[in-house]
Amino acid sequence: MPAGHAIKKQMLAYAMIFPAMFFFTLYLVFPFAKSLQMSLYDYDGVGKLERFVGFGNFAKGFGDLRFYEAMSNNLILMIAEMTISMSIAFLLAYFLFRGVFAWKWFNVVLFLPYIIPLAVSAVIWTLIFEPTIGMLNQLLEAAGLASWRQVWLGDPHTSLFSVILVWIWRTIPFNMLILLGSLLKIPKDLIEASKIDGCTGIRTVWHIILPLMLPTIMLLSIISIANDFRSFDIVWIMTQGGPIGSTEIASTLVYKIGFQENHYGYANAIAIMVFVVVTALVGAIGLIIRRANGQNERSER
Repeated sequence: MPAGHAIKKQMLAYAMIFPAMFFFTLYLVFPFAKSLQMSLYDYDGVGKLERFVGFGNFAKGFGDLRFYEAMSNNLILMIAEMTISMSIAFLLAYFLFRGVFAWKWFNVVLFLPYIIPLAVSAVIWTLIFEPTIGMLNQLLEAAGLASWRQVWLGDPHTSLFSVILVWIWRTIPFNMLILLGSLLKIPKDLIEASKIDGCTGIRTVWHIILPLMLPTIMLLSIISIANDFRSFDIVWIMTQGGPIGSTEIASTLVYKIGFQENHYGYANAIAIMVFVVVTALVGAIGLIIRRANGQNERSER
């Protein structure tokens, strides 16, 4: 191939990738670099960056109890979705995969919670949890369980549980759709062959379906981690991180420190610390996926 032709192909490739790289740099790389710069200053959002504190904001974050409480709530939220939400989603996806009656209609109905705008969902559930006229307390009273009535979002003992319940309800449809897509890719001949060999029911799911779906489940876990640490909207609308920080998560904490307390430098430091934690979690799952794929390739050989 002539050198001039190869150069033209390279130039064409660079020209085609330039728009994507430009917007990637403009909206991701540049803001991250600016956030990193701001995290090194004691900055209140007014004027120039002058009071340089180095890694002082990061040291302050490591000693801030609010940061650990917010990260703890985020991890609880993440674990709840990755266990409860994904388990329910898998069961629903499996029933749809087995071809239950009117499964296409059920597929649409079960996906409705994800279609409803997140802000609308949060407002609806806030009304459901309302202690005096809320549907939940009224149903409990009608069922003769008046002693179970709670101030669900106003009690530190039940507020986080209530938010997690709504988040699980919100994430089940998306997880179900991804898992259903993975199930539909499994060759039916393989399942039929396993039945001939006497592998049926739970054994088929455990020994055939789940191993084949493992890469999808791990990828869905990565998506879940990213979404769980961005669940600002639903928490802010329902509780704003209260009461007394019982539902505070990383994103609401960063918002409060930055926009309510006007400590922009410290808020950016907290945001970068959260970014490092999320990157570590995603990297760990990515490493597990690579090792699992490597073991599968070696076993196939």
